Amino acid sequence: MKKGFIPHYRSKAFKNSGGFTLIEIIITVAIIMLFSGLSIPRYNAYTQELKLRKESNRVKAVLDLAKKKAVASELYNQACTDFDGYRTVVSAGSFSLNFGCNDSYQTVQDYDLESNISVVTGTGNIDFPPGGFGINITINTIRLKNNQNNRCLDVSITPLGITTVSDSLIGC
Repeated sequence: MKKGFIPHYRSKAFKNSGGFTLIEIIITVAIIMLFSGLSIPRYNAYTQELKLRKESNRVKAVLDLAKKKAVASELYNQACTDFDGYRTVVSAGSFSLNFGCNDSYQTVQDYDLESNISVVTGTGNIDFPPGGFGINITINTIRLKNNQNNRCLDVSITPLGITTVSDSLIGC
């Protein structure tokens, strides 16, 4: 025997074991199935919440854009002689940004809401006059609903045109 070498002897039971026992495999598979069974439905609910938040933020972004363009008196049509401001039109399944000139509004961009997302309250026109003066907002909350999980999220608009998306989802 070499100097400093300590022999390692395996027990007979250890030599004969070829792997895992059946009960160990069954318990491991059961634990994996339990965790995947719990996490998949929660993942689906989470993706639906993200979808609703994304659409709410898109509505807020278009409202903010309409206000900024109106305050800056940015003309979409350079031939316009009587600028009326910008309007956001909100309907059940879509919303749009419109340019106002000579008491008429022209659509600048249409936006469709994703499937299963709809506006349940707050449909109509939200006008932002030139320079941001005389804002007359009759819609102060736009409520979007995810029809798949029956959860809602509010986009609020103050009389000054400041928009916010609520932090918490509500049942609807």
